[in-house]
Amino acid sequence: MPDVLFLPECFADTALVTLLLPSATVIDHSFGVHNVVKAMKSASINQPTYKIVGIIDRDVTYKPKYRPPYFDDFTFNQAINRITCGKKTGTDQHLIMLDKAVDSFLLWNANEVSIDVANYGFSPELREFCKSVKRTTIGSDPNYLQLLTELKNRQAPGFITLENILNDFLTT
Repeated sequence: MPDVLFLPECFADTALVTLLLPSATVIDHSFGVHNVVKAMKSASINQPTYKIVGIIDRDVTYKPKYRPPYFDDFTFNQAINRITCGKKTGTDQHLIMLDKAVDSFLLWNANEVSIDVANYGFSPELREFCKSVKRTTIGSDPNYLQLLTELKNRQAPGFITLENILNDFLTT
C-alpha cells in the first residue's frame, strides 16, 4: 500500500473521510483551505514519497480572488455525484472538492436516499444545517456520526463515489 496523506479542510470533512477510510489511514485535519495548501506544500518537501490528497469545499474555487494560486496547476475532471477531483501537474498531489460545500453535499446525498436530517437533530434548511455542521465539535457529535453512517449504509451516491475515490488512492 502506498504512503498517502489525506488533508481534509474542516471538521465535518474529517469525520466523513474518517468514516470512509480504513482506521490506519493517515488523516491530518487542516483547518481551512489555505491551511490545506500550506500542508500540501510542506508535505511535498517533508514527505516526498507520499501521495498527498487535499479535501476541500468547492466554493473556494468559484471566485478567483479567493482561490489559492497553488490550485492553478491542477487539472480537474468533470464532477461526478457532486465531487470534483484534480491533480497537480508533475506531482503526486491531488485535490478532492465537495460541491458546493460539505453541507450541501450531505443534504443532497440525504435527499437522494430519502433521509430526513431532522431525524438526526439537524435542520433541513441549508443555512441552519451549515451552522450545525461547521461547529468545531461536529466530529464527535453522535447525531452527525449516525447521519454519516446511515448515508453510507444506504449507499448515498456521493458517498459511494467518494469512498471509491479515497480507496483508489490507497491501492494505486
